[in-house]
Amino acid sequence: MDRIEREKLIVEKMIRVYCRAHHNVSKGVLCQECEELCRYSHKRLENCPFGNEKSSCRKCKIHCYQPKFKTEIAKVMRYTGPRMIFIDPVSAFRHLWSEMIN
Repeated sequence: MDRIEREKLIVEKMIRVYCRAHHNVSKGVLCQECEELCRYSHKRLENCPFGNEKSSCRKCKIHCYQPKFKTEIAKVMRYTGPRMIFIDPVSAFRHLWSEMIN
């Protein structure tokens, strides 16, 4: 699995955790707002000009998210980020490692 596909899975997982905690939905279901954010983030990743050589979006020089979505994804990351070590420890470690070497 390449980096883009892995990041799409992780961001979707993070949005699902956030949505379940904040929007009172069942496990595995997204509210309309979170579904839109998930689709948007996948589209941004698919169209990343750096492709699989990309750094984390936080360190990117481009910042391709529209302000509305940038605010929403920041909320998701702020809430879910610290919980990822319990949700998906392998992905959390991979992300920390990537942040240190890039």
